[in-house]
Amino acid sequence: MAKRDRDGFPVDRRNFIKTTTIAGMAAALPATSLLSQTTEKAVKARRSGGTKRLLLVNDAPSEYGQLMESLKAIKGVDIIPATAANFRTPQEIVKSVQSQDPDIIVMSLPRIGMSYGSIANDLGNLTIPVIVFPQNPDLMMLDADMAAALRIKGVNALFANSQARAAELIKIVAAPGVLEGKRAIIYGRPFDSTSVQARNLNEEYIYQRTGVKIQYRPIEELKSQLESITEASAQKELERWKKEAVSVVEATDKGILDTCRLYILLRSIIDKEGLAGVSIDCLNFSFNSDRLIPLPCLAFTRLRDEGVAAPCEADVVGMLSSMLLQEVSKRPSYFCNVSEVNSQNSHVVLRHCVAPLKLLGRDAPALKYRIRDYHGLGGATPEVEFPVGLEVTMGGFTKDLKNFVSWPGRIQPQKMDTDRPSFAGATGASAKMRKYCSNRAEVEVKEVERFLQNIAEIHYTLVAGSYTNALSDEMLRLNTSVVGPLDAKAPEKT
Repeated sequence: MAKRDRDGFPVDRRNFIKTTTIAGMAAALPATSLLSQTTEKAVKARRSGGTKRLLLVNDAPSEYGQLMESLKAIKGVDIIPATAANFRTPQEIVKSVQSQDPDIIVMSLPRIGMSYGSIANDLGNLTIPVIVFPQNPDLMMLDADMAAALRIKGVNALFANSQARAAELIKIVAAPGVLEGKRAIIYGRPFDSTSVQARNLNEEYIYQRTGVKIQYRPIEELKSQLESITEASAQKELERWKKEAVSVVEATDKGILDTCRLYILLRSIIDKEGLAGVSIDCLNFSFNSDRLIPLPCLAFTRLRDEGVAAPCEADVVGMLSSMLLQEVSKRPSYFCNVSEVNSQNSHVVLRHCVAPLKLLGRDAPALKYRIRDYHGLGGATPEVEFPVGLEVTMGGFTKDLKNFVSWPGRIQPQKMDTDRPSFAGATGASAKMRKYCSNRAEVEVKEVERFLQNIAEIHYTLVAGSYTNALSDEMLRLNTSVVGPLDAKAPEKT
């Protein structure tokens, strides 16, 4: 890939971003350098075949016959042979863990005669789940302290108060994750999106943490491939968009047809390569008069409705968040900016130019929509009517993929301000520019200040419904922490 020319962007686009709050981009100008982030621990390599090696750390194997039988019945778990002699001292425990290369550790420590402090220190670099449970459930203090000592080292330490609960947790962490083996293509500069850079990440780190294989390709590749997609082949898609819309305002048939051609191309690539996600660095050319390819807004809406993760702006973290929430919910997602947080009424405003029509599910009725252009600059976007009172889940991965923010909410009545101009008193072409994106969802949340202080990144992903337990289990498999409100229920309907 050619080195990015930070001074090569058209002046009109740069000034537009600087002088408006469009999509929350003002703080993410191309010339802005993000602080680099480092990963302190080497992520454990994923084992081929899906089987996970489990090491049971204990000093009395004969007392765990029932647990061992339960473990043998768990699909995909390979129990590492071990004897009590391996676990008589802290040094032996650490040596055994380091030499056996497990994917899951189940730890039930001796009742007496051992100090556990050094074990937590020496195992502090583990990036695998460690399940701790006491031999004496009625005297669990030291075991709970051991789990706590591991957690402050950044280890995903889970505490079970019985063998039965230990078996349940093992089933959760041993199951394949919903992202395992998924593939996605991002068109744009690797980890250098125009709006949200991710230079702390790379393909290997993403794969080891999530199981997703990300590949970057140049946008120019799409341009050359698009030449083979004729207008005639996209005519049916154009007619469908216009027929199902409540109205068409601003957008022209040509603008709609162009994005329909792009949809047909992307759909063919997805089908041919078996992709779960696709994204384009659209802000790289959105404000250019001679766009490299058509704006993908309608194409991304259709792809999301069809079950494909299609986040905007080549946001790789947003890609992973969209893929995960769509897989967990089995519903299309609204990929958006947290545009505003109102602490007085606990409302969050979410904006973006792409929204799914099938937010309620692929078999549910589509949301009503009208077709607009893109900020008064041509192209075509859907403006949907979000259902008032709908319970939703929103959030996403943090920038290092070590945490996942999950926040429940409820959609509130719309305050439609999407016609507001970008520049007061402007004339000519500037008078047509709109300040805000085509879609606006206002969501009531609990613990709004906590929400504000835990915004994960520039984009959030919203899906209809509540998935607290499913997301918690999935994060255990990914060795990722969940961040959310203390009360995981959405606000009540008013």
